[in-house]
Amino acid sequence: MSAFPPPAVLLPHSAPMILLDELISFSGEKATGRVILREDSPLVEDGRVSALVAIEYMAQSIGLLTGVIAHARKHPIQVGYLLGTRTLELGVDHFSVGDELLVDVERLFGEDELGVFQCAVRRGGEVVASATLNVFCNREHVLPGRG
Repeated sequence: MSAFPPPAVLLPHSAPMILLDELISFSGEKATGRVILREDSPLVEDGRVSALVAIEYMAQSIGLLTGVIAHARKHPIQVGYLLGTRTLELGVDHFSVGDELLVDVERLFGEDELGVFQCAVRRGGEVVASATLNVFCNREHVLPGRG
């Protein structure tokens, strides 16, 4: 059981599109989310998920990082947008049911509305996907009741 609030509290998403199971670590500008792929997990088809979905796991892990900071400050959860990536490297073509994925994110720079994050997805200790993501936080759009 995680010491942090669940993703449904920290993310501006609703089921079934909350793809992360939990936030397992947080320290300053870094966080790690966990995904355990189950047969009924969103986007699983024939026991597999395309590795391209890693970019959404990364984006949602950024949401966990910014969400846990907002939650601790008693601020509302804000909507963020993935603007793009400078790099995306995929070491596998898919993930399989039963995989446990750890998604590490770290803010490289940026504060208010814009930020750049280094991200990596690990499976069994091996990095299987990585990217540098550019994100935008819409400070004008907050979710009532979250935060």
